[in-house]
Amino acid sequence: MEDTHSAIAYLRDPANAKKLHSDPSSIVLVGHSMGGFIARYVAAQDPAIKAVGLISAADMGVDRVQSVKADQRDAAIAALASHLAAEGMAPLAGCTPESLAKEVVANATAWNIPALAPKLATRPMLVITSDDGLAPSNDAFVEALHKAGNQEVTAIHMATDHSYSDQRIALEKAVLDSLDHLQHK
Repeated sequence: MEDTHSAIAYLRDPANAKKLHSDPSSIVLVGHSMGGFIARYVAAQDPAIKAVGLISAADMGVDRVQSVKADQRDAAIAALASHLAAEGMAPLAGCTPESLAKEVVANATAWNIPALAPKLATRPMLVITSDDGLAPSNDAFVEALHKAGNQEVTAIHMATDHSYSDQRIALEKAVLDSLDHLQHK
């Protein structure tokens, strides 16, 4: 999350914006998997983010640890760490399943996915899901966005794996179409 905040700050720096020929008032966050989890959370904290795209956004098990009592904390961390280890942690340098599980438990309230919806109710959202098991939490988020009054939610499901292996062109088209729509608003 800190890296995302740093990247946004870099893009908003007037000297960098000039050098990059970019508009710091038109920042859109798009993330896949854990990147989607982070894009959603960071955008909820930063109302100047113009729009958000989520591609199989991870839920990090937040819903399962939401109501963990103090005497159940160690067992919840162990169970979540085991689940995270089974998912594969290779892309996360310097992170272990245990350290990530501890972070999830410590931040469960702040990272509550449906609770972020009101903070994102005024911005366009693209939510793309696949058959990777993450669709239910993303569908619940889309429902929460609608309940919060967001009229600019595009939800797309693609029958494919987490990497969108056989749907890469369709995925690319969905993201580019969404960005094109933003440009013409």
